[in-house]
Formats: sequence, structure tokens, C-alpha cells
Amino acid sequence: MAEPLIAQTPNAFKYQAVVRDNAGQIVVSKNVGFRISILQTIATGSVVYSEKHTAQTNAFGLVNLEIGSGTIVSGIFSTIDWGSGSFFVKIELDANNNGSFSEMGTSQLLSVPYSLYANKAGNGLTISGAPQPGDILFNNGISWGLLSKGINGQTLRLDNGLPNWGEPGYALPLVTTSAVTDVLQTGAKSGGNIIATGFTDITAHGVCWGINQNPTIADSKTVEGKGIGTFTSTIINLESNTTYYLRAYATNSAGTAYGNQVTFKTILNVVFPTTITAAVTNITANAVTSGGSVTATGGGEVTARGVCWSDHQNPTISDSKTSDGAGTGEFQSQISGLIPGTYYARAYATNSAGTGYGNMVTFATEKTLPVLTTKAITDISAMGAVSGGNITSAGGGTISGRGICWSESPNPTIANEKTTSTATTSSFSAAIAKACPGTTYYLKAYATNEIGTGYGEQRIFTTSDAQYYTSFESGMTPVGWSGPFTVSNASAFEGSFSFKSLANQGCDAIYSTYLSSSGQISFYYKIESGASIDFYIDNVMIASYPDDGSGWRQGISPVTAGNHILKWHFNAYGGWRGICYIDQIIITK
Repeated sequence: MAEPLIAQTPNAFKYQAVVRDNAGQIVVSKNVGFRISILQTIATGSVVYSEKHTAQTNAFGLVNLEIGSGTIVSGIFSTIDWGSGSFFVKIELDANNNGSFSEMGTSQLLSVPYSLYANKAGNGLTISGAPQPGDILFNNGISWGLLSKGINGQTLRLDNGLPNWGEPGYALPLVTTSAVTDVLQTGAKSGGNIIATGFTDITAHGVCWGINQNPTIADSKTVEGKGIGTFTSTIINLESNTTYYLRAYATNSAGTAYGNQVTFKTILNVVFPTTITAAVTNITANAVTSGGSVTATGGGEVTARGVCWSDHQNPTISDSKTSDGAGTGEFQSQISGLIPGTYYARAYATNSAGTGYGNMVTFATEKTLPVLTTKAITDISAMGAVSGGNITSAGGGTISGRGICWSESPNPTIANEKTTSTATTSSFSAAIAKACPGTTYYLKAYATNEIGTGYGEQRIFTTSDAQYYTSFESGMTPVGWSGPFTVSNASAFEGSFSFKSLANQGCDAIYSTYLSSSGQISFYYKIESGASIDFYIDNVMIASYPDDGSGWRQGISPVTAGNHILKWHFNAYGGWRGICYIDQIIITK
């Protein structure tokens, strides 16, 4: 709210205000209510008169009222004895015009309209000059005086504590100064916010600065144009390492107003610090000792120092680093969390100009066993399953072998059953062979380097049951089999025994069975001396397997439910001493 403005009117005096909401924004073109009270002697004195007004703000938030002409709440305006002492005006605002008033402030009447005073003051008052209608009576602390009436549109202001008329629209702008940011050696940024125009156009605004306090537009300044609201100014051509004072300013027809003063200091003309990297010592598999020495600050305060490292050359503080205090001189750094391998390290030091680095050193941590995890087991069947591993560290060495190992006992190693993967990547998969139906197995992934073999975590799985399974481990021909094949311990895929054909003669191994459900038939075969073996279901050849010199191989074929005759026919070619073996026959459910 603006301060009360007083002008001469019969039995009333004028009041002009700018209405703002709680956020400080001007309320325009809106009906508002006022409750105005006249208090006697002190600002909290007795109410001798009170009235209400309803008014509409204009496009600038202004309202004009006549105190003494409103709807009376209490008292009689014409009976106020203006000469009996000091009087105060209490203003209350009803911003929504709904009967809810908020106190906006209480101000002393610095002068009482002469016509009102003359009506009640009585005789004996000595006034300099002859009062005219619209003049204002005021006391200058020694005697009473008259302020001649103004012209339409003028506003009443205080000049050195005494009332005076301003030019129409007279008021300085209201501006605040923004904080200073992006301070460099020769520049910075600031700005301001023009929150009130002073009822006339802003003709220029910006920031002004100098090395002395309370700078003005006579000092260095920016010119950002016209208008109201926030603005940003870029400040240039400053001296390094210098303290400056800065204020936002705004100019209208009434003059130039300034915001609050802020202070900043430009930075030194500094360069990167100079450092030396210490040799790497106390090397283990996952930690080393290094450090360095800050030999020059570069002209600025060294705020951070340490050692940065990586598995690539020229590491920076964006890579792994230690933080070892501030300032110049020698420091020691403990580097940890390493894995076996080759690393590069540099000492660093940071000041206001940036980060400087020392010479690069190279070191290799000690080799260890490979580190890996075991993949989840999938595709579990009566014949086996699928797993694998992920190698997270080669231990600083070269991986020479990888795969999975398993056993019917916990904690299997490569001394038990194993597969060897041909993969060269860190992630690999492998299928389990030599599994028996309905059996629980323990499994681990493994990887081998120059130091030895490392293992992943142990996983457990149980193969599913099968409709039929034999590995000839009884040492005798199982029930249901016919033909000249015999059980032999000359060669075996799993265990000690297998089913052996006649030597250098064609012959059959036949198994008659009833299957309650469809599934797969899996078997392993081994052929020697260039012969081949054919597999039949119900006298229909399903596949022919030649000797490819690779040893034991697996044959798989679907099979339906019902009665079946399964036949393995060994082909012995003339001139060859051929022989074949079959083993671990599984028919799944």
C-alpha cells in the first residue's frame, strides 16, 4: 500500500493508494474494500472515527478515496477536534471485498487540511500566509505553514521530512540486485529485478559497479534497455584479484533508483598447479601405495590433491582417485579396490584454474586365480542340463581353459566330470554330459590361468526320471535286449562298461519295449576303424553315424508312445577291422 496522500476538500481529505496482493503483485481492475479509522494521540490510541469504502483499482492498481465521505462505522467526522493533538490514520484492506479486513498500517497525519483545522482549531493559531481552498496546513517543528494546493495528478511526497508536491507521476522505480555468479579473472554476471516502475516508463536499467561502495551510473555500468521485470547483465573488463561493489539500477522520468549492494572479488590470474607422481610400492593383488608432491600452486590455493588411476593411459580425476588433503608438499596415497592387471596412475592437484597432473607411472598388480560366477542351471532333463560361467577377473593372467565341472558329491573340481568350453569371451555356456536320470548333482563353473583354477559358486540340480535307462554297469546284458552285442569293459562312455559289437562283422543290438509316453531316446556311440552304425525305430532307419575319429558322440531322436523295436545295426566293411560301442541309453518321459 502507498502512504496516504492528503489534499484539500470540504469536510474530507483525499487518500490515494496502490493495492498489492500478498506476493507483492499489483491488483488491477478489481473491487476492493477499505476500513479507515482516525486514532488520537498515538498510533494505538482511541478510535474517534471509522468508515468503510468500496472502490475499484485501475490498470495501475490505484484507488482514490475521500476520507470523511465513506460509510460511517463509528464516530462523526465533522466533530473531530483537529487542533487537540496528534492524529493517526489506520488503513485496513478487504482485498476480496468480502468483509475480511487485513491491517495495512497506521500513519501519522503530518498535516491536517486547513479547512478542517480551521473549523475546529479555534482562534490564536498563527499561520504564515493566507490559506486558500485546497492548501495544506503542516507544522515544520517550529511554526505552522501552508502548502499550496497541487494540480491534478500530482502526488504528495516528503522532502527532508516535510510535505511537498511531486511532478505528475513522480516516483522513483523500485529495483533489487541479483547475486553475482560466474566470477572469473576479468568478468562476472549479475542483474536485477525491477518490481515497480514509479508510475512512469523505465527508460534504462542495468548494473553499475566500482571499487568503492555505493556505485552509481557515473561509474562503470551496463545498459540493458527498458521495461520491467528481471534482467541479467554480463560484466567485463574487470581487474583480477580485485574486490568490487555492485548495484542494479533503473531510471525513469523521476530519476535513477538503485538496488541493494553486493560485493564480489575477481579471481587471481592463476595456472594449473605443478605435481610430481611418486613411485608405486607395496604392490599386492588389490592394493598399492603411491603419492606425489605439489611443487607449485600455480598462483592459486591448492584445494585438492591425490592420485588418479585407471586401466587406460593418462587417467584423470574423472577416473578412480584418492583425496589426500590440500596445499603444497609431499603426500602419500593408498590405492585399493584393484583387481590383478596393469594400471596407469598420475598425481593431481586442483586450484581455481583447474587440475594439473604429474608424470604417469605404470604398475601391475600380482596375479591371482581367476574370479568367476556360475550361471543358473537350465534345460534340466533326464540326460543332463545346461549351465556356464561369467569370468569377472582373469586374475591378471591369461585364461587357458574354462567350462563346468560336476559330481554327485559337493564341491566338484576339474578332477571330477567336466566340460571344456571353446568360448574366448568372459561369458560362456556349456552342456552337461554323462548325467544319469533321477540323480542329484553339484556343479561349478571353472576357469584356469597361469596361477591355477578358480571356481564359481556351487549350484545343485536333479535330473528328471526316464522311462528307460541303462549304462550296462551291471556287467550283464539287460532284460529285453537281443543280438550278438555283449557287455564289455574294454571301453565305456560313463562308468566301466558299455555294449560292444562283434569285431569286423555286421551285427545288430535290438531292444523291444513299450513306452507309456512320447519323449526322446538318447545314446552315446563310439566307432573304430572306419565303420558306421545305423539306428532304426520299428525297422525305419532314423540316422546313420559314421566313424569321424572323434570318439564318443551322442545320438538323439524323438520317439512316440507305444510298442517299439529299437535297433542299432553295425556296418563292418570288408578289409577293415571294425568295432563299435553304445552306452548310456536314456528314453525320457
